[in-house]
Amino acid sequence: MSHKRLTTLAVAALLIVVVMWLGYATNREVVGVVHQQFNEQQLLLARQSAAGIESFLEEKTNLIEVLAENSQDMSPDGMARSFIPVYHKSSGFFAIQFINSTGVVVSGYPAEDTPVGFDLYAANRSWPFDVARDCKEICITDPVPLFEGGLGSYAWVPVYDDDEFKGVILAVIKISTLSDRFLIDAIPKGQGYLYMIDHSGRSLYDGVHEGTIGERYIGSFCANDSSYADILREQMQGKEGTGYYFDEITGERQIVAYTPVVWGDRVWSVAASVPASKAGELIRRVYRGQILFVAIVIAIILAGSGGIILIFSGWNRELEKEVVKKTDDLKRSNMGLASANTRLGELDRLKSEFVSMVSHELKTPLTSIKISMDVLKSLSGSGKDTDTEKEMLQIIDRSIGRQKRLVSDLLDISRIETGNMKFNLETVDLYEIIRESTESMKNIADKTGILIHTDLKGESMQITGDYDRLVQVFVNLIGNALKFTDKGEIRIQARTVDGHLEIRVSDTGIGIPPEELDRVFDKFHQVDSGLTREVGGSGLGLAICKGIIEGHGGTIRAESEFGKGSAFVIML
Repeated sequence: MSHKRLTTLAVAALLIVVVMWLGYATNREVVGVVHQQFNEQQLLLARQSAAGIESFLEEKTNLIEVLAENSQDMSPDGMARSFIPVYHKSSGFFAIQFINSTGVVVSGYPAEDTPVGFDLYAANRSWPFDVARDCKEICITDPVPLFEGGLGSYAWVPVYDDDEFKGVILAVIKISTLSDRFLIDAIPKGQGYLYMIDHSGRSLYDGVHEGTIGERYIGSFCANDSSYADILREQMQGKEGTGYYFDEITGERQIVAYTPVVWGDRVWSVAASVPASKAGELIRRVYRGQILFVAIVIAIILAGSGGIILIFSGWNRELEKEVVKKTDDLKRSNMGLASANTRLGELDRLKSEFVSMVSHELKTPLTSIKISMDVLKSLSGSGKDTDTEKEMLQIIDRSIGRQKRLVSDLLDISRIETGNMKFNLETVDLYEIIRESTESMKNIADKTGILIHTDLKGESMQITGDYDRLVQVFVNLIGNALKFTDKGEIRIQARTVDGHLEIRVSDTGIGIPPEELDRVFDKFHQVDSGLTREVGGSGLGLAICKGIIEGHGGTIRAESEFGKGSAFVIML
């Protein structure tokens, strides 16, 4: 019996050692997975904040560059007036100023934040002004203390009229504006904080240590040979990554994830600093399960080895489920952050496309108007040339009309998106609307040699709708068909299908690729083809048509066979 007891105890002790070893190995694996997922989550958070800041700064840079292009022949007072709508409609600027060619501030908005008469050369602060003038491109400077308090970064945009230097438009953006929008609320209070430094390691924002703003971290916040200093040097070089350091103030171990912020030729760095204990909280539940598991298994081993295998297997499965659950939770969280980051990138792309489209669509007719005016000026001193003068006036009239249509389209799409488009609903004749629309496009169709056929059953069809808005829809659809049809015809059919009115506008043009059909009604979207680039356009027409038809309670869809034509089907 003694021998058997000793053998049983030895076997039990061996099993206990095996169980404890397996628990330790599993624990190490769980800890590694949790820490890896947690670090990736913090890095995604830092990337999201950095992308928001880059998008914001890029938007402001584009606005100032467009403003500089359109201010070439303005007086200083005229420039100050042109700054007002940009300042108010695009929030984020602290001040916009104009500095003349001699380096003196002559105008700006707001007036109280514009030091009119300030001479850059007299104050020995002219180097960015000289760089912008000589390089003929935007110059971004590092954040510096502002007279009004806080830090601010400057964007210097040169203004040239041909080769004549007019001066520089200076935009001031406070760093506190960036932190308020993208950094302060990114991490819940008590769960960690974000901070941002420039390329020299100077603090631009710190969610916890406000006293460090404007100071260099290395030397004032941490020692030169500390683990934190090594991470800061990585940030100063514009690198991305994660790491651990000990906060020399609190003595707590921190996890930091950092990523660069690029604005022009300036590189800053945004970092998320979270206590390492937060990652430990995620695995405490697993720890408790493991401890309970080991204790029960040991008790079962001592009570009887007969059921130990079954109980061990059961608890092991529970542990695996807990690990899978925690891993899945972290993955879902990371996917959510990645999705938000993707959406932010998409918004940034749409903003860039919007600014690019509006700049192009406004600049092209302005160029035509200016050239035509130059021709008219040259004719005024060399005798009358009635034909040329008439042709130039027609070009000016068409260019003004093009700008007017673009502004009208932008206003319409804004009303549609905000729900402010009003419809004057009354009983109208659909056939009369179609006839008026085709008649208004007849001259364009005749010039291109495209026939417009209408297939209307009966003399009239009474519906309830807004006459002018429905005419706008059909004019847009017919005009769109004419743009993309080289030869053939455009056909308009109206019929009743299952008690609903169906109107089909079809053409024999180039058609739409299948992968583009779902996107043709998106704002600013244009099918990428040679003809599309040739005819141009704002990409708003079909989006406006969809908004008007849906405002009437109807639907519109596109059908197409690529290379053989397209059809737009309206159901009312």
